[in-house]
Amino acid sequence: MREQLNARGVRNAFVALSLASIVSTSAGIARAAGDVPDYALSPVPSASTAQRSAAVSKFKYMFGAPARWPGAMHWRYNHASAPAQFSNAKDAVVQQIIAESAKWTAVCGVQIAYDGETTALPKTLAAGGPDGISVIGWQKPDLGISGATYLWYQTNGSSGLTLVDADMMLDPAYVTTTAQLTSTVSHEWGHAIGLAHSNLERTLMSGPPDSAYTNDTGLAADDVHGCRCLYGPPAGQSAANVCSLPEIVDFGTLSVGVASSESPITVTNSGNATLTISGVRTGTGDFLIGTNGCTPGASLAPGASCTFGVLARLARAGDRSDEVTIDTSEGPYRVPLDATGVGAPPAQTLAPNFEGSWWTAPAGSESGWGLNFAHQGDVIFATVFTYDATGKTWWLSMTASRLGNNNVFSGTLYETRGPAFNTVPFDSKAVTYHAVGTGTLDFSDANNGTFTYNVNGIAQSKPVTRTVFGNLPICTSATQSDLSAATNYQDIWWAAAGTGETGWGLHFTHQGDIIFATWFTYDFDGSPLWLSATAQKSAPGVYSGTLYRTTGPAFGTVPFDPAKVARSPVGNATLSFGNGDNATFAYSVTLGSQAVTVAQTKQLSRLVFRDPGTVCR
Repeated sequence: MREQLNARGVRNAFVALSLASIVSTSAGIARAAGDVPDYALSPVPSASTAQRSAAVSKFKYMFGAPARWPGAMHWRYNHASAPAQFSNAKDAVVQQIIAESAKWTAVCGVQIAYDGETTALPKTLAAGGPDGISVIGWQKPDLGISGATYLWYQTNGSSGLTLVDADMMLDPAYVTTTAQLTSTVSHEWGHAIGLAHSNLERTLMSGPPDSAYTNDTGLAADDVHGCRCLYGPPAGQSAANVCSLPEIVDFGTLSVGVASSESPITVTNSGNATLTISGVRTGTGDFLIGTNGCTPGASLAPGASCTFGVLARLARAGDRSDEVTIDTSEGPYRVPLDATGVGAPPAQTLAPNFEGSWWTAPAGSESGWGLNFAHQGDVIFATVFTYDATGKTWWLSMTASRLGNNNVFSGTLYETRGPAFNTVPFDSKAVTYHAVGTGTLDFSDANNGTFTYNVNGIAQSKPVTRTVFGNLPICTSATQSDLSAATNYQDIWWAAAGTGETGWGLHFTHQGDIIFATWFTYDFDGSPLWLSATAQKSAPGVYSGTLYRTTGPAFGTVPFDPAKVARSPVGNATLSFGNGDNATFAYSVTLGSQAVTVAQTKQLSRLVFRDPGTVCR
């Protein structure tokens, strides 16, 4: 038995109540009450309160200041009072607890060692302080929760806070299945090594007061980063890491429609390997990336930094929130964004909507490649249909946010790879996104603009104009989110609503009785593939045409020679619209070196990424 610790030098006990907090009475995995915090400070008699960290850190530590184990954390197991379901499965329970601890030791430098069984109970005190034995056992915690972790630390001068004891209680009344044991213990291990709740959603360590429990069992990127900021990478490994991002950027109260000043965010590599930036993005049009010194492809050596700015421009009143995501070689880093809008939008003329198909100006001068814009609110989702260095079809995508009050939109360009177009079922989790550069759209009027981009080190600027082959519709923001009454089908469509197939889709440019359709998907080898069709109206709500595969000069070729573009028919497609928000896409194509013929029918709906979407008339 290790030496007991008395109250002298021990500052606080920290109670970390479990992931599954207050549970439902229904069968299955215990669920947390969404707003009940699962930890609370429990001061040791005569001890001062835990000191707060003076450093800026986005990660939440149990005592405010980082507190870590100075060596391996040793723990013992007490099987007494285990629920009936586990009474004869002691070894299996121990192995499951060890397996959950291994998720943490696999990604960071923390060491956790099992020292066998004990008769000591969790939260046993000796001489007014912890007993120095970290115990996991079965006992009913406070407040009807499914588990609790109790932590104690001591101050070691300039070395900061050192963890000395961690006891984990599991409630035998609630933790009665392997699934409940796994979800509870995996989360509690995060507390036991010094992590508090993340202020981000969708992480293993999510929980009140800033986020909601997830009942997840796997570590998210934020969990890994937090552990590495405490302990570094596993022994013998090198990894980049960013530990000094702000917990949140709060813009306070802003007048609707008026842009805030930029808030700078500095990304510093605190690890021992190079960090590569893939891109910086926000998720909504209310928050925008401003000055960006963290461009795609930027490499940060250990200790190096880059800085970008984020600003808010709220479209309507009320509390607005989002995240800024920094995509890196070590996974994404997310920082919450908050602002509150007041007042009505300032009176202004109706801003033009740029939805539709565009190509190089003058029209037809570079026929064979182009851009499709789905314009909703202050965001344009753009797809670029072009060719790679071998002349094969290649498409890129960009979520471009409006900059300030101008008709200028900018974002990161991504290459996407995924399962072959004929895969059944289509696994969206296998779709990967790789930042290849940046793009900016600068519109001089409703029908003309400039597309400036830097892709894989190739920088160009192209004048662009609308592709016109019929009567141009007028597109405006929808007055309601129900788009089923629309009779013009111009927009971006996908199969996610019916089958969850995110990662591929179609863009329809609808003029008169013709729909120019571009289908962005993946070839048999997973590489980007696009096909196009000029679909003529054959019956009410029905449009059919030949599908073409195209080859052409590489995207960076100057000048781009349209005479070198070759179009080959590969099949046919029929679009049947049940209403303005529901359609079927039936196709038959023959592709590949072995001339494989594939026929499928997909259910489609509009992709609305900014309520209430856009309608064209």
